[in-house]
Parts: sequence; C-alpha cells; structure tokens
Amino acid sequence: MSKAYALLALLVFGAFSAPAFADAAPSFDKSNAVVDPSPSHAGSKFKAFTGKIIGNHVRMRASSDLDSHIIKELNRDDYVIVTGEKGDFYAIEAPEDLKAYIFRGFVIDDIVEGDRVNIRLSPDRDAPIIGHYSTGQSINGHICAENNKWLEISAPKETQFYIAKEYVEYAGKPELKAVQDKRKATVQQLLESTSLLSQAEMRKAFHEIDIERVTHNYNTIINDYSDFPTFVASAKKELTAIQEDYLHRKISFLEAKASNMGKNQLVSLNLYEGNSHAEEPLSPTDRMKVWEPVEEAIYLSWSSMHHAKTMDDFYADQKMKSQTVSGILESYTEPVKNKPGNFVVKEKDLTVAYVYSTHVNLEDYVGKRVNLIVSSRPNNSFAFPAYYVLEVE
Repeated sequence: MSKAYALLALLVFGAFSAPAFADAAPSFDKSNAVVDPSPSHAGSKFKAFTGKIIGNHVRMRASSDLDSHIIKELNRDDYVIVTGEKGDFYAIEAPEDLKAYIFRGFVIDDIVEGDRVNIRLSPDRDAPIIGHYSTGQSINGHICAENNKWLEISAPKETQFYIAKEYVEYAGKPELKAVQDKRKATVQQLLESTSLLSQAEMRKAFHEIDIERVTHNYNTIINDYSDFPTFVASAKKELTAIQEDYLHRKISFLEAKASNMGKNQLVSLNLYEGNSHAEEPLSPTDRMKVWEPVEEAIYLSWSSMHHAKTMDDFYADQKMKSQTVSGILESYTEPVKNKPGNFVVKEKDLTVAYVYSTHVNLEDYVGKRVNLIVSSRPNNSFAFPAYYVLEVE
C-alpha cells in the first residue's frame, strides 16, 4: 500500500471512528498532565551541568510541583544533566533508558501523520503526556509488547523532568555524566561478579580457596571507585564478612591438622595438604559434590541475564552449545591448587583436556575410551582446556 493511499484510508477511518484520534486531542485531567514548559532561567542563560543525586528514592517528577506525576525514583550516586531551574526544582534531561509511546494510528512508514500527536509515558490514553510530535517527524520504534496499538520509542530529546534542588549537587560539566555512567556500570558489574566469586570460593575446601583474588577485587572497588560510596560501603561490608569466614575456616583447618599430627594417616576432612598418599580418597559422590559450588556460581552469573530460568534451563542451554571430546578417561588426583577437573582425557598418553561433572559419575568410565558431550569451563591457567561433562555417548 502506498503512503498516500494509507493516509487516505486512515483519514476515512478516522471520520467514522473518533476514538482512534482521541489521543491527538489535548487532555486536561491531572493524570494526563503535560510536563512543564521550558524552565525559567532568572533573566540569564542557564549553564547546564552534571548533577549527582545525594539521596535515595529521589523522585523525578513531570513538572515542578510536589503534586505532579512521579516519573521514576533515582538513587544516591545516580547522575543527571541539569538544564535549567524553576523555583525549588532543577529541570533535567530525560534518562536515556526512559521509554515513551505513540499511538500507531498516527505513524505511517515511520513518519508521524498528525498535528501535536501525544507522546505518553505508557501505552495508555490515561498515561501522562511528556511531549508531542507533528506531521513529518521521523521516529524509530517497535510495536509495544503490552499493547500492539502503540509504538514504543525513545523519549523526545527536548523532554524535561524535575527534581527538588536539595537532592542534587554539582558534579561537573555536562559531559561528565557519560563518563560517570560508564564507571558506575563497571563498578556495579565488578561488585556483582566478586560477590558470586566469593560465594563460590568459600564453598570450596579450605586449601583451594583463592582468598587473594577475592580480596584484590574488593580492594579494587574500595580504592578505585571512591566516588561511588554506596558500592564502596557494600564492598567493605562483604570483604569483612569474607575475611572473618576465612579466618574461622583457617583456624578449624589448623586445629584439625594439629590434632592429627600424631596419627599415621589423616582422617577425611574434605581438605588435604601435602602428599596425596596421606589423604583418605574421596568417594565418587564426594568428588562430584566438590564441583557443585563452582557450577552454582556459573549458573548464578548466567541467570542474571536470563530471568526466571532454572538450573535445568541452564544446562539445556549449555547442551545447545556443546561439543564432543574423545579419548581415554583417567582420574586426576594430583594435590594441586585450583585444578580445573578431577579427571583427564588422554589421546596416545597425551592429556587433551581436564573434565568434571556433577551429574555424570565419570568414575564408571575410568580406563575406557569415551565420547564426552561437554561445555567449556575456565581452565585456571593450566596447560589444557577444561570442560563440564553433560553426558557420555
């Protein structure tokens, strides 16, 4: 259908279906209030700046009064670009991640067809209006999943919202916001990954805990991101808890070691130190359980990007990306730290991979040639790749 024909059909339809065009008409109820016009600058040109939020749950409003619609809440260490002021409020640019909505009936071939078509905060005719587009405006959007009569678009660049001045402090020039947003995303990701790492490490046997790596990551947050005190406080709190837990584990380990010094062999502590012949071997089930904390940490990292997915979903996804490793399976019992598997696959007496599993009892296949369906895992800087075994063919 040509653009002209589509427009003609739309106009004809509108003549017999007024509600389709209702969103173009001005609305005067409070829920539909349009955002404030441009803020005043007290007779001089206002110099925009990057502002830092200094409170939690700070409300960003549609206009400069306490009764206006709340767009969203901002938290301490968030950054905004302040473009003006009005009374006790600062005017700020719309957040980059804020979505807006326009009725599809006014958009043909990504071009707006209509005068002052409302741009709303949600796909509903009762939602607050945050701007207008008119005929000829090009837009880039997609059909809203909640209501297919609307297009989801980015909020208009000229849209401004308002925050009480008392919750904003000067941080620097406008370009600082992009820098700080990137730093915030980095420190947030580092804190989340370090938390997952520390959980995995503290579930290991004492001799395998890499406390230096955990401590280094937390100290990086504390020392390099002091301009984000909320994250620094969280890092200090988590680091203190980890250090206390590690100290208790160390004391228990040393006490157990001392109590067994007079015996001919060590009892099984699920910890070992020194030569492997002095250790009571782990059962096949225990050797599988050793890897459960590692797998849980990997799953938690994956699930942070796959909402409401279970461990079974995780392994199903892993199987879709799996590969095959073939060779003779042998136990790997060397008493080394951070080994990437408790079995090795060999081909002509040469190691080709380290493997482990929490589902397949690989002990049943030792000494046999096997075809393993595997998923890649960190090899902890060892000489050969490491894999998790999903199944044996």
